[in-house]
This record gives sequence, C-alpha cells and structure tokens, in this order.
Amino acid sequence: MDPIGAYLLQLLPLYGPWLLFGLAVLETCFITGLVVPSGMATSFATALAVEGGVELGPMLVAAAAGGALGDTAGYWIGRKWGLRLMEGRGRLARVTRARHARLAEFFGRHPVYSVSVGRLISFARTVMPMAAGMSGLSYRTFLFYELFGLVSWLTLYTGIGLLAGENWEVVARWVGAGGAALFVVGGMVLWIVWQARRARSLRGRRP
Repeated sequence: MDPIGAYLLQLLPLYGPWLLFGLAVLETCFITGLVVPSGMATSFATALAVEGGVELGPMLVAAAAGGALGDTAGYWIGRKWGLRLMEGRGRLARVTRARHARLAEFFGRHPVYSVSVGRLISFARTVMPMAAGMSGLSYRTFLFYELFGLVSWLTLYTGIGLLAGENWEVVARWVGAGGAALFVVGGMVLWIVWQARRARSLRGRRP
C-alpha cells in the first residue's frame, strides 16, 4: 500500500469524522484538492466501519458536510476571483474574459454534466466549484446539481469500501487507478456531448 493509504489507516480510528470533514472541505474549496485523498479516506472509513473499528454514520455525515462546505466555498472563491480577474489588466485578464463566455455557456446549458457529473470525476471535482462560480451560474442552480453530485460521490466511495472490505490494496487500486480512469472517460464523454449539442445548436440558429 502507498504511504498515504497507510497513514490514513492510522489516523482514521483516532480522528475519524473530523479527518473526513477536513479532507472533504480541502478537496473542493481550492486547488489543494489535487493532493487531498478525500475519496480514498471515505472508502477506508467505510471498510473500517464494516470491521467495527469506527461508526459509519458520523463518518458519512462528516464527509457529506465537508463536501458541501468545500463546494460552496469553492463556488464563491471562483465567483469573486473570476470577477476580479476579468476586471483587471494583463494577459491573464484577457484570457479569462475570452474564456468566460464559453464557461458560462457550458455551465448554464449543461449543469447536470458540468456540476453533477463533474463532482464524480477525480481531479475535475477539485476545480469544478470554482469554475462554476466563475461561469456566473446562479448559486441556487449550482447548489441543486451539486447536492445531487455530492450524494452520488458519497455513494460511489462508500460502495467501494463496502465491496472491498478489509482488502486495503483493492480499495487503493479502485480509488486510485479507477478514479484516474473515470476522470479520463468522464472528461471524454463530457467533451463529446458538449461538442455535439453545440453543433446542433449552431445548426438550429442558421437560416
């Protein structure tokens, strides 16, 4: 098992819900999520609960609450930071303004893909809330689709823990390699769907 997984197994029985809450917040509130193993920790906590080492209920509540708080914080960071970037000068501001229209169209027209599905994809979910905030998507719409994605995320990683049981190597492999594969496949599906719908929309606008 990799050092991160082994370290999580040591910490979870000691800090349990607090650890899961903190990891879930850090995963999506900022780019720190690129190195935060929140999904793996949730699967490990589930497997530990099956063995009787921890209580599953508080773990799931902590992971869900932390995820919701992290997503909300990421959204508002993106909203505020994105507006500041577009109001500024320089190359970064020009690139941000140029990409804003595409970002707004994608999140506005396809929130189920950009938010709900994006919440399930490794790496994508670390930047999804900030991108949603920068796109101008309303918080009410974001929250609706984000909660659906959060519940799906929690179900996915809890299910991995339940299926793998105490086979920690299997958990780490499913969460690690499986998450990377899911990211690649999910990203390709999102891109294909977006391009297809955009092409149909452009054809529909032609006289």
